[in-house]
Amino acid sequence: MRSSASSRLAILLLVASSCQGAGSSRQPAVDTPVSLHPYFRQLRTVRVQVGPDTLTLLFDTGGGATLITPDVARRIGCRPYGRDVGYRMTGEAVEFQRCDSLTLAFPGWSSALHPVAVFDVNALLPRELPRLDGVLALDAFKGQVLTIDWPGQRFVIHQPTTSAAALAAFGLAIRPATGESGRMLTVFARASGRHGVLWLLIDSGNLQGTLIDSHVFRDSLLVTEGDSSLALDLGPGRLERVSVRPGSFILDGVLGTDFLERGPLALDLRAILP
Repeated sequence: MRSSASSRLAILLLVASSCQGAGSSRQPAVDTPVSLHPYFRQLRTVRVQVGPDTLTLLFDTGGGATLITPDVARRIGCRPYGRDVGYRMTGEAVEFQRCDSLTLAFPGWSSALHPVAVFDVNALLPRELPRLDGVLALDAFKGQVLTIDWPGQRFVIHQPTTSAAALAAFGLAIRPATGESGRMLTVFARASGRHGVLWLLIDSGNLQGTLIDSHVFRDSLLVTEGDSSLALDLGPGRLERVSVRPGSFILDGVLGTDFLERGPLALDLRAILP
């Protein structure tokens, strides 16, 4: 059976969520805006400088770690080695190799990753879609305050003097996850439930809407509004009514591009060590 473009992209993004990596970067002297470019439906890519090359990477907040393709690894003189094991949101294990280091640069700012994952994402892409050089994940922004503006098709790396204002205007209560080895970085939004707190992965690679594990419905942990809607209490002034899709995941749930399309979101990643 042939897969649709959207379902095959979902497989790709689940794979990307398993990668592992670490990074270090300096806070910029001025706010650094970076353009996001349309790719497929609500997915976005970003163009980054790696040495003399400009790479096109999928921007994926749920990706866990930045990865490059084997072709890019060859161009930068890296022979991939070793094995990293990660897990898709469904619990399936995936294996990757790695390169020792990679420095990504935008005008006025750069991030050094040690190591960077290597995986052939294009093998999973529908042929009609443009080829990618890899995936850019949140591990590249450890130590930063980042505002993601999906409707405005950009993100901003904040200087110290503008970070507080960005978080006051657009911040959510979040907690980080760094994976089995401590090298990954994803973030979860805090949702108040009927019997405590639930944590929802913020995933710009998720085109399927808000995904909620079946145990949440079984135990009536969130307030339902009809058969396929929920009211999510994400903190003061952030009561979000969302359409949901139940499923079987190793997470409480996942927020996707439909959530990001509602407006800017500021993430405080300053406490995350490289």
